[in-house]
Amino acid sequence: MDYKETLSKDLKRSYEVTVPSADVEALVNTKILEIQKTIKMDGFRPGKVPTDLIKKQHGEQAHSEVLNDLINKNVSELVTENKLRPVAQPQVNLKEEKDKTKTVFTVDIEIFPEIKLVDFEKTTIESYTVKLEKAETKKRIDLIAKNQKSYQKQPNDYKAKDADSVLLDYEGTIDGKNFDGGKAEEQSIVIGAGQYLPDLEKGLIGLKAGDEKNISVKFPETYHAKEMQNADAVFACKIKAVSSEKETEINDAFAKSMGASDLKDLQSKVEDQMKSEYEKLSKDMSKKELFDILDKEHSFDLPEGLTASEFNNLKAGYLQDKNPTSDQHKKDIEKQEISKEMEQDFQEQAKNRIKLGIVLNEIGQVNKIQVSQEEMQQALYQYAGNFPGQEQEVVEYFKKNPDAAMQIQAPLYENKVVDFVLSKVKLNSNELDLDSFIKIYNGLNNPSEKAKDKTVKKKTVKKETKKTAPKKKKTIKAKK
Repeated sequence: MDYKETLSKDLKRSYEVTVPSADVEALVNTKILEIQKTIKMDGFRPGKVPTDLIKKQHGEQAHSEVLNDLINKNVSELVTENKLRPVAQPQVNLKEEKDKTKTVFTVDIEIFPEIKLVDFEKTTIESYTVKLEKAETKKRIDLIAKNQKSYQKQPNDYKAKDADSVLLDYEGTIDGKNFDGGKAEEQSIVIGAGQYLPDLEKGLIGLKAGDEKNISVKFPETYHAKEMQNADAVFACKIKAVSSEKETEINDAFAKSMGASDLKDLQSKVEDQMKSEYEKLSKDMSKKELFDILDKEHSFDLPEGLTASEFNNLKAGYLQDKNPTSDQHKKDIEKQEISKEMEQDFQEQAKNRIKLGIVLNEIGQVNKIQVSQEEMQQALYQYAGNFPGQEQEVVEYFKKNPDAAMQIQAPLYENKVVDFVLSKVKLNSNELDLDSFIKIYNGLNNPSEKAKDKTVKKKTVKKETKKTAPKKKKTIKAKK
């Protein structure tokens, strides 16, 4: 191989590689001889097909395969010899050459920048722990109880009011004709919950067990089924029972319904979960501070190709979003365009992401941090658990698609790098009460006015065992 460097500017390197055409031809002839051993052709014994006939039929393909292998080999040697770290696959282009005695191709490479990492042992990062009071645990259990709604059946003369649960049979018609999904028996509708058409829910107010009523309903113009939009319907309703919400008593029985052995056990489980939640939030805070330090303490040129690719990914994700977040978002998707302001925002996001990614990658490379096969396997099966009944198919998909598997591996790698750095820095520990912790968390995560309304949401404890009510035949047309 003979090559010369044609460009060395910033992170871009270009080379012109020359290979004697005689070398290419010799490799093609070797390839033809390999084909000759196995090819079958009428009129010739195995292994005796003339090479000129093989060249006529397979010469172009053989030349293409040989050239491809030769290019890959030469590019690999070029990268190794020059100690390059390409950020992506090198771009190769064959040159039209008048001199047929040589084959010439160009190689364009964009490389990782050289980075001098900050001394982590001289870096200080704040670390927070939450001192949980019994009152906070009690508040959480009260919230859990409030969310576990239960209803008590009322006497037959009780009239339904807002927030009551009405058990009924109904049958809907439009212009006297039934429609698909418009009929249900033993259906429970909570008045004002917004799960069914507003006119239907409001029409149940004042009814009692044994009542029958025809309720006029107007389907909204935004209804999911186009043929039902703006339609006028009548629902013939037969009321079976009316129940009112009752306050959940917090006792051992309630604790058992949550999967605990008794109330004391539930309190312990809730406290452990809250500690786990705030430990995670605390780590997120330290992680964010670390990322800010990594951004501030490192300065280098960014690979244009990576930045452009990340920008395109952000833009495509926004314009292909199936759940638009605003009217403007919907318009942008329809036009497949973004504003100049948003384009600048995506450009900035792309630069920040690529810069952070390069620094984390450098830390991982220098310290030989890797994701083990066992860790990858565990993460795969954990992710596959989100698809009950299809776990094995999901795992097999990722095993067969390396690019898709990177979606699982990337966050694993990032977390390992972050854990490594946090083990090296000086952690300044702070023990805070819950309110102080939340204020600091919101301050770190919402530095701008745009985000000032965001708050830490207190999560409710997940049930250890999940209870499901007997399935009833549900309709789709009467629902909102």
